[in-house]
Amino acid sequence: MSGEAVKAIRISKGMSQPIFADELKVSRSCIAAVESGHRPVSQALRIKIAQRFGTGEDIIEAITRAKESEKLAL
Repeated sequence: MSGEAVKAIRISKGMSQPIFADELKVSRSCIAAVESGHRPVSQALRIKIAQRFGTGEDIIEAITRAKESEKLAL
């Protein structure tokens, strides 16, 4: 999972960075650093996202869109 995928999930849920971070019990600066690519998505964060938001179709679609946008950026 990339920072773009994390951002896509957050946006698909209609959450700001502070609210998303609060839901995941991490700092807003952690989410900002992950989304900007300054920090990798840790295994712990991946697990928290999966536990909190599941792996439903909307999450899979958000990640797919993020991957596609990364390909277009190349």
